Amino acid sequence: MGAPNCVSVFSGGMGLDLGLEQAGFDIRFAADSMSAAVATARANRPLLPYYDSDIRALSADHIWKLTGLPEGGVDLLAGGPPCQSFSTAGKRLGLDDSEKGPLVFEFVRLVKELQPKAFLMENVKGLLSASVRWRQLPYNNNGKIIDELHGSLLRELCSQLEKLGYSIKYREFNSADYGVPQARQRVFLLGYRDGASVTFPEPTHAKEPSLFLEPWRTIGDALEGLVDDDSYCAKFSERKLKYLRMVPEGGNWRHLPEEIQKESMGRAFYAKGGRSGYWRRLSFKSPSPTILTEPQNASTALCHPVEDRPLTVRECARIQTFPDDWKFHGLGREQYKLVGNAVPVLLARAIGEHVKSTLDAGAAVTSA
Repeated sequence: MGAPNCVSVFSGGMGLDLGLEQAGFDIRFAADSMSAAVATARANRPLLPYYDSDIRALSADHIWKLTGLPEGGVDLLAGGPPCQSFSTAGKRLGLDDSEKGPLVFEFVRLVKELQPKAFLMENVKGLLSASVRWRQLPYNNNGKIIDELHGSLLRELCSQLEKLGYSIKYREFNSADYGVPQARQRVFLLGYRDGASVTFPEPTHAKEPSLFLEPWRTIGDALEGLVDDDSYCAKFSERKLKYLRMVPEGGNWRHLPEEIQKESMGRAFYAKGGRSGYWRRLSFKSPSPTILTEPQNASTALCHPVEDRPLTVRECARIQTFPDDWKFHGLGREQYKLVGNAVPVLLARAIGEHVKSTLDAGAAVTSA
């Protein structure tokens, strides 16, 4: 029995692809229109068939032609459609975001055209609450404003995929529970075509370790032995450095004197939430918070534990569990974006191994 194949779309920095590859999948095709993603893929996988245009123009015929796979011959379709529309850090525009929201349904279209044996879609936690059309309703529930059709987007996605004949489940994962030195929450939607039971891998790590669970890995674990002489590093402004120099390892804005908190944060000081990233200095002794795309921003700072600078691209990649020989291309800010938007490689591997075992079991039954 040969390795199951995988067609990847919305491939980005290819963290999902690398994890699936480590799990035993043969990546036969990848696609993304971001120039830095294209350059990164072609530099690291020069022989991989790659589509670099608008995903809305990509057809199953095109994929079959480039891969040599027969109709119905795709084992796994995998990808992470752009997630900014659904991020809780953004405006949560749902499908009213004409540029990115509807792209999740391009994934559904490709499932319909390719009819893969399985599909795996990754997205941000905000997908769980995103609506088909987002706005705030002018009434409240126990004093809280209600979002119209809370969670309706995910229900619509599942409905359309089930109509295509797939059994489906989704789950929110904390990457730290699977050996990634990062407390990163992401949602995965998994489906099988031939009625296979949909399950997900159990955690291998925990904040409180036990006989069966290893302790969460830390930033110190991730960066140990790293020689990082040439990767890009963003810079904090002198104003930001003024405040970050006052913050101890593992601290944030709360470790500043109150008058400095107010001075440095402005109106954000009086906000009721979303402040944990302000003036944040990481700790070698803990997992990283979510690796983001702009580590130099005041509100999402990823300041090195003991040096007065943001994490470098390679340090972020280590925390995302990319191998050191995977080289990122593009401008520095584009490299941060590729790394920050990627699926952690070890998380992708854990899920991929589980999916592969399910597909292998189905193939064994079919051939018996």
